[in-house]
Amino acid sequence: MADEEHGRELPQRVRGTARPGPAARTSSPSPVLSEELRQRIRAAVTAERSGAAAKPDEAPDGETTSRPPVRPTRAANAGPIAEDEITEWLSTSVKSPSAVKPPADVKPASGVKPASGVKPPPPVRPNAAAQRTADSSRLPGRSRVRRAARFAAAVLVIGVLAVVAVRYLGRAPADSQARAASARQAAKARAAAASWVAQQVSRDVSVSCDPVMCAALRAHGFPSGELFVLGSASQVPVGSAVVVETPAVLSLFGSSLAAAWAPAVLASFGSGPSIVTVRVIDRNGAAAYQTKLRTDLGDRKTAGAALLHDQQISVPALASGQLTAGAVDSRLLEALVFIAGHQPISIVQFGTPGPNVSADLPLRYVDLAESDPAGRLSSAAYVRSVRTYLSTADATFRPASMTTVTLADGQAVLRIEVTAPSPLGVFGPPSSP
Repeated sequence: MADEEHGRELPQRVRGTARPGPAARTSSPSPVLSEELRQRIRAAVTAERSGAAAKPDEAPDGETTSRPPVRPTRAANAGPIAEDEITEWLSTSVKSPSAVKPPADVKPASGVKPASGVKPPPPVRPNAAAQRTADSSRLPGRSRVRRAARFAAAVLVIGVLAVVAVRYLGRAPADSQARAASARQAAKARAAAASWVAQQVSRDVSVSCDPVMCAALRAHGFPSGELFVLGSASQVPVGSAVVVETPAVLSLFGSSLAAAWAPAVLASFGSGPSIVTVRVIDRNGAAAYQTKLRTDLGDRKTAGAALLHDQQISVPALASGQLTAGAVDSRLLEALVFIAGHQPISIVQFGTPGPNVSADLPLRYVDLAESDPAGRLSSAAYVRSVRTYLSTADATFRPASMTTVTLADGQAVLRIEVTAPSPLGVFGPPSSP
């Protein structure tokens, strides 16, 4: 009978009505429960009523929620709870005994298995607010570590930027100053070369140069008609007698210009990347030029040795060695022979104007004493007579300039110069570079 009624819903008593007598309970029997289950149910009811009356439940997120009012708990001395009240509680709380769950705070007695269908209470999960509080208690330490890491990274970046800025700012003025100094050196070398070429190079030969150098030569009075301007499309200027090798010209032809076409240096100015070199260039190439230079050297040796036997010419030991070595320009040798045919002369020294000139090029000036070796003329009259004779000489050996120069020892001399470049083959078949 109990099994047939086991799943039936228990009747509820309407509040305020008379409690049925024993006969009524006999017609609607209540479920048969064990004494142990009844005690557990009574304890659960008591705990629920006392907890609901004490305070409202808290939601997991900390917010309070209200529950329906619970009927006040009986006093402790009121005696045991009536069975019909237990039955009423069961009918409102659970639909069937198989679904009854013991309260979380009631543990089954040891050795007693839960009734069929009774599920164990769910695992207790930590309150969300408590979990957030625990997590937040660990955040300050982590935040301090992160802030320290970010600070260290920022300091490192600032340090690197500072080093880069210092190097850049320190290098920029230095680079600017270096470029300015290099530009000044280049301009100085270019001006010195232009002045030298205008004074020393024959106006009858063509000169090749870059646009800036050619402009400087024109400014110093060199004839524009004898200037050949070199550009990016220019070939090797073999039609010229002289080439002014600037950094711009060097960038056009490289080292091949000096090695293959213009081996002899008349003069050079400046140093390093701003150097300017005045070179002799031969249309037949460097090898042909060296061959002609050796041939002319032999002719000059012969002419110089013959000049030493002229009784009208006084030659010191150093100058005598230069004559026999063939180191003197052929035009000077002819000029000396021409003057000696009119009056005696005294040679002081031979030399060549221009810094860093090639050693195998002929010497292009001679210094003569300004006093008459015979003692017939005063110094001034003697100098005038020498000038007069040379001004009437043949154009092939007529000097480019005759000026009075005071040497380092204080001696005044008449310096007689011929132009560059020295012609080759004057004493033999005509030849020109």
